[in-house]
Amino acid sequence: MKTKTTLTIIGTLQVLQAILYSAFAKPAIEMMFNIGEEATQLALMFQYAISPAFLMIGLMLLFSRNAGVENAKKLLLAIIIAYIPLFIAFYCMSVSPMTNMGIGDFAVDIVMFGLAVYTYFKPKNWVKFITK
Repeated sequence: MKTKTTLTIIGTLQVLQAILYSAFAKPAIEMMFNIGEEATQLALMFQYAISPAFLMIGLMLLFSRNAGVENAKKLLLAIIIAYIPLFIAFYCMSVSPMTNMGIGDFAVDIVMFGLAVYTYFKPKNWVKFITK
């Protein structure tokens, strides 16, 4: 897959996550967590605090779409490495009695990770190989 396509998809999803995390923070927290009002307020502040990080990551990926394959692969490797501890955190959240989370809640992240891994190992446009 073309690195430009993958960086565009992941970057766009990150920007959308940033917007949606802020826009729907309270209902999402109430749906995902079994916590009291004080903890809900703390989680809400955390959602607002983490949203700019998603925006920053998304914009960096979108602005780097035209990078050469080697630099794009470095960005994809950074995504892959960062997802490893994130998946551990997802597992911890999913088994906690304080949450209502399951694998479906992490589906977008699993897709982004899979896309990054696939493109990292096959950075060329595979259609070229079929049409030869």
